[in-house]
Amino acid sequence: MPSPIGHGLAGIAAGWAIARPAAEKRTLLIQTTAFALLAMAADLDLLVNRHSAQTHSIGAAAIMATVAAIWRWPLADRRWKIWIAAFAAYATHPLLDSLAPDTLPPIGVMAFWPLSSSYFNTGLAIFAPISRRYWLVGFFKKNGLAVAREILILAPIVWLVWRTRRD
Repeated sequence: MPSPIGHGLAGIAAGWAIARPAAEKRTLLIQTTAFALLAMAADLDLLVNRHSAQTHSIGAAAIMATVAAIWRWPLADRRWKIWIAAFAAYATHPLLDSLAPDTLPPIGVMAFWPLSSSYFNTGLAIFAPISRRYWLVGFFKKNGLAVAREILILAPIVWLVWRTRRD
């Protein structure tokens, strides 16, 4: 599964693709941070030992997008646009996780919950998995290379969205 850095970058790109980057610096910082946090939020399930389950789904993305729209998070100028941008940012998480190798059962993510409780994985290895086993030899090198790969893939996408969508 990708790192929080990779998830954050993907969330920013997806959010900005829907809701233009804010023009004012403070609002841009809040908007960018919110998109990144939305994209990382699915991994909070690690705290309750339910990783890759319901929080890694379109259902969870819809719930978070609804909360963002109701509370009018400063992501966009209209509620419907807030909803779509928040949904897109959050939904990048299960997408990226399904594009990385998974070796711990259940394999994949519950991407289509609540429509299905089946786990889904593309079988593609675009992103390298991040290890949480800090005691293993090579932990920092392996994870550092995985994060570098995420940045090399996702930073140009963020830059391209920034260049094409900013005012």
